[in-house]
Amino acid sequence: MTERIRPVLFVNKIDRQILELQNDGETMYQNFVRVVDMVNVIISQYDLPEMGNLFLLPQKGNVAFGTGKDCWGFSLTRFAQIFADKFKSDRTKMMEKLWGDNYFDAERKVWTTNEMTESGKQLKRTFVQFIMDPIIKLARAVLEGNKEQ
Repeated sequence: MTERIRPVLFVNKIDRQILELQNDGETMYQNFVRVVDMVNVIISQYDLPEMGNLFLLPQKGNVAFGTGKDCWGFSLTRFAQIFADKFKSDRTKMMEKLWGDNYFDAERKVWTTNEMTESGKQLKRTFVQFIMDPIIKLARAVLEGNKEQ
């Protein structure tokens, strides 16, 4: 920060949350929010007006998640591109939808900020539904040797 290098954040060891702690996607999301918020508190202590806004936000693409030990990671940028193509949307808009209190209602095929459908069904946060749940499913299948999955 004092050398005027813009910060980025890599949230490491998410493999432990998946495999050892057996956390679900929502719990992991809440943990990630806390980590990003704590780092942003530290960054705010180095307020340098000439560098502009330095806050780390996954939807800006300056936060990544992964595991250094197993050499894999991801940011919202790649997932946003995949889903922007699928939903025929802009990548930047998709990045906003993949983080925060955003939900996809598959019944009505609409994006919403309501966590309940009109029929009263609980929706999963888009970060959990489109990113963490598939990663958790894949990691557990690999660990169990479930090649079919």
